[in-house]
Amino acid sequence: MVSHIVAFLALTHTVLAKVSPSFSDCRGQFYASTPPVGFDGLSSSLTPICQMYETYNNPFFASLYHKGNKYPLYSAYILDTRPGDVTGADQTFRLEPQLVDTRLPKQMNLQPATETAIRNLGISSTPADLIKQFQAINSDYTGSNYHKGHLNPNADHPDGPGQKATYTLTNVAPMYGSLNSGAWRNNEMRVRNIASTCGKMYVITGVVPGNNWISVNGVRRINIPSHIWSAFCCLNNNNQPIRAEGSLAPNNANTVQAGLSIASLQSQLKSLMGVTVTLFSNNCS
Repeated sequence: MVSHIVAFLALTHTVLAKVSPSFSDCRGQFYASTPPVGFDGLSSSLTPICQMYETYNNPFFASLYHKGNKYPLYSAYILDTRPGDVTGADQTFRLEPQLVDTRLPKQMNLQPATETAIRNLGISSTPADLIKQFQAINSDYTGSNYHKGHLNPNADHPDGPGQKATYTLTNVAPMYGSLNSGAWRNNEMRVRNIASTCGKMYVITGVVPGNNWISVNGVRRINIPSHIWSAFCCLNNNNQPIRAEGSLAPNNANTVQAGLSIASLQSQLKSLMGVTVTLFSNNCS
């Protein structure tokens, strides 16, 4: 029994090692290569993830994952500069194997393949149980009445691996269905059209942790955010900031505050979360 405890503690220590410390492998997803600051005041169980897909070695976007709440506090990415609402075919949502153990593959994968990789690594625990300790699984959302709300939406990328990479459970959070399909989707389309006027647009979309949970068989599985927020930094062709805005929405209604200044959004996030955050270097100005 003691050996099992020691093995578990060793695994826990491994898991606490960040998948990519300080986003060192994907800082290009952030304006001025500078990730947001202040979110570490919310939890000690945050893991930066450089989101990979299949055998592609380049990261497609970055997420700050909250292992306790089992969703990302935010995802950050570069929005492709094209208008409209082009969406690829839906994909099965994948998992992040390295949340279980950093020796596992760095690419996101489906749950059966992740369980096989865990067994092949020789970890003496049930693979499905290990996965559920550190992240959500698809069945957690079944019957919950909440959407798997993309923080980095697939339609912000061209059809292909860029879109498919967004279909990971480390890029979604429980979102009120009417909001996700209504006002928030409309706001995403608005920002997408603005991006067509930029030389480059950096986007960060995140959530505010709430007080309610999705429970499965009486066990709390996924925290339900109280709010959804997003911010963009638009650069001209000389990589100079020319426009920056934020959006904020309560996660129980079909309404969005859009066109907020970055300072105003950060002030409201401080009121909601109790921590001071800086989303963009110099507020993208």
